[in-house]
Amino acid sequence: MPRTRQFSNGDIQGVVEVAKRSLGESYPPSLYLAIQNIWPEGFLVVEEAGMIVAFSATVISSVTTARVLMLGVMPEFRHRTIGRGLMAETYSRCQARGIETLTLEVRKSNSAAMAFYEREGFRVCGEIKNFYSNGEDAHKMMKVLSS
Repeated sequence: MPRTRQFSNGDIQGVVEVAKRSLGESYPPSLYLAIQNIWPEGFLVVEEAGMIVAFSATVISSVTTARVLMLGVMPEFRHRTIGRGLMAETYSRCQARGIETLTLEVRKSNSAAMAFYEREGFRVCGEIKNFYSNGEDAHKMMKVLSS
């Protein structure tokens, strides 16, 4: 059974693997440590059978706004409500900090992620040209958290 918990330094390799397989991105381990230092409570992992199968990394960007930097679920673990669970925990942690708005970016070509975030209550609020390392554009999305 999957278990959601806060990221710890020992999770780096698992998170790197999830990011590579799920997001198609390879970031240096130092990036994850930097994210953890910004807001440790916002960096979550999902573990199943001792393996990291998903993660989300959220940082506080202003007094009332937080930004989801990454959310990844291993392809073979998708469609099991793991992403929805990560977002629910993120909403809870944000609300406990007085965060009112959550933002994120998503590849314009990633229709599955767009549909997921729309089901979660996010709406497109802008576009960012050349956002990703391959030059792809992103949709900027926003959700107002209910109190």
